[in-house]
Amino acid sequence: MKRKWDISNDATRRHCANEILARLEEQDGGEFGLLAAEEIMDIVVRNLGPDIYGLAIADAQQLTHDKLSDLDVELDLMKSNS
Repeated sequence: MKRKWDISNDATRRHCANEILARLEEQDGGEFGLLAAEEIMDIVVRNLGPDIYGLAIADAQQLTHDKLSDLDVELDLMKSNS
C-alpha cells in the first residue's frame, strides 16, 4: 500500500531506515528490525513532512517573488535608458 508520505526511492528509504537502526543500536545497545526502523521513519515523515513541504513552498514563493522584483527593476532601467 502506497501512502502519500512514502519515499518513492526504495534505496533512499532503506538507507534512511539503516541510519535509524544504527542510531538506535548506538543509543540502546539493542537490536531493532528493519520494519521497526521503517515505522519510525514513517512516523517522522508523517508528522514533519507537511511542515517541511510548507516551508519549501514558502521558500519557492519568496525566491520567485525576489526574481520577479529584480526583473521589474531591470525592465524599468531598460525603459528609462531608451
